[in-house]
Amino acid sequence: MNKKINVFVYGSLREGFFNYDKYLKGKVISIKPGKIHNMVLYHMPYKGYPALLKGTGTVYGEIMEINPEIYDETMKAMDEMEGFISENNPQNEYEKKLLKVEHLDDKKTEQCYVYFYNKHIDPDFSNKAVLIPHGDWVNHMCESEKNRKI
Repeated sequence: MNKKINVFVYGSLREGFFNYDKYLKGKVISIKPGKIHNMVLYHMPYKGYPALLKGTGTVYGEIMEINPEIYDETMKAMDEMEGFISENNPQNEYEKKLLKVEHLDDKKTEQCYVYFYNKHIDPDFSNKAVLIPHGDWVNHMCESEKNRKI
């Protein structure tokens, strides 16, 4: 069986979040912490999930190795969730690209699928999206929750 391309996730598909439970739970062989360089991350409170864009920062997430026996259907479901219709389709909410991702544990890199946000179809992005300077959406959501309780 051929090795399939892993997926780097940085938002609601990370372990413990709602879309992980819906789309990836029980379908993943391994989860490893990773990071991607030359990117920036925003939280879109009006949508409840993050947006990854090219930039000068580092974004943190997880490298998901999907069970090869259910790889194609799992990727198709994730594409649908991310609003990815086809490569370079102007109606894509997210574009799917192959990018170099660094493992946090051993610093090795690998090519992974990564979903980029298409801010050009979002009229609210420039006024409502919030930059996450440290590049970690999970930490941002935990900080937001903590501040809500104070």
